[in-house]
Amino acid sequence: MSEYPDPVIVRHRHLEQIAMAALAVGRLLMETGAKSSVVKTGMQKIAAGLGAESSHSRIGYASITMTVTHGANTITRMISIGHHRVDMRLNHAVRDLCTRAERGGMSPEDVSAGLAGLTGRVPHYSKIAIAVAAGVACAAFGRLLGTDWISVAPILVASTVAQGVRMALIARGTNVFVLIAIVAFLASAIAGVGSILAGSETLGIAMTAAVLLLVPGVPSMNAQTDIMEGFPTLGSARFVTVAMILIFITVGMGVARMIVAPGLDSLLAPPASLLHQAVFGGLAAAGFGLMFNFGIGTLVWAAVAGTLALAVRTTGLEFGWSLTAASFVGAVAVALWVEILGERFLKVPHAGQTLAVAGCIPMVPGGAAAQCITGLLEISTLSAAEAQAALVGSASAGLEVVFTLGAIGAGLTIVWSLAPRREFP
Repeated sequence: MSEYPDPVIVRHRHLEQIAMAALAVGRLLMETGAKSSVVKTGMQKIAAGLGAESSHSRIGYASITMTVTHGANTITRMISIGHHRVDMRLNHAVRDLCTRAERGGMSPEDVSAGLAGLTGRVPHYSKIAIAVAAGVACAAFGRLLGTDWISVAPILVASTVAQGVRMALIARGTNVFVLIAIVAFLASAIAGVGSILAGSETLGIAMTAAVLLLVPGVPSMNAQTDIMEGFPTLGSARFVTVAMILIFITVGMGVARMIVAPGLDSLLAPPASLLHQAVFGGLAAAGFGLMFNFGIGTLVWAAVAGTLALAVRTTGLEFGWSLTAASFVGAVAVALWVEILGERFLKVPHAGQTLAVAGCIPMVPGGAAAQCITGLLEISTLSAAEAQAALVGSASAGLEVVFTLGAIGAGLTIVWSLAPRREFP
């Protein structure tokens, strides 16, 4: 054996360690709800801080590939992505680790140890608190959609129970789409039975509101942002996933309606009161913020963002704007508000883009999406004349969803592109 090791082999081994450390960071960023540009930036910071001269990445929905280079030596490695969720505190802890690594002085082993330590060190809310938060958020959504007060309690109970079952099924490794159908059925059925027993006159809206904990607000926003920022492949994959989630929500809710209230009409009639919409918009945003593991202080800012979003949109609707235009302006207002919070003189921690998304979630037309797909499923059971009217209604609801989501995403992305974050996009 030679007394001196081959420097090329040693260098390739070191590049492999750099690549695997960067990929591990990218995977955790993806799994905690980051968009593509954040994942790319985080991996580049790790690679540069650990000694790579350049790095290139391909970010997919189920895997990430990275190539790191130093001199004439290059190595490419790939890692798979696990369950996608939203965990803001863990996501920002990983970002902080990327920033520290970029300054130098860390080894790949230090990065790996830092990632391992974050799992136990980053605080999370109890499962009971998360379940109750889901119930509160959906109850607030119910009021935003126009449920009567008597149905608020059944919605809260149904969504709380459904979120508990959801977390249990995730822990068992249940297929995500099967899980969504089961949870949607359970939430809608419990809300329906509870509303009937309570004597509610808005049974259909209550059954719809109870499943809105499943509406993929963050993935839908990330999908549009990815496409607008130059990541069309991942953005398209996220859009397909969002569409599948909405379909399985509708399957679960549709079965519940067949059993609990067949032939039910669930036209949405949201109240127009500015104060009412603003208050419940803030409550819904805070509920989703807790589900996304926001810190206590950030939850307050999430509530303010949700209040601002619904106040601006409702004001726009009162001036005769379309829902699309009012939602766009609401999203711009929230994005600007979050940018102000992110300024150093205010010292608001983690006032990032996830906070803006949480504030805009109360504007996501989840009820219209469910109404669209439910209407399409029911067409086959109707006469020709009734089917034509149902098709028009479903198409109208579907277009409302597409244009409203597009307006919200465009409003957020335009502001972000004009005022990019200093550390992460």
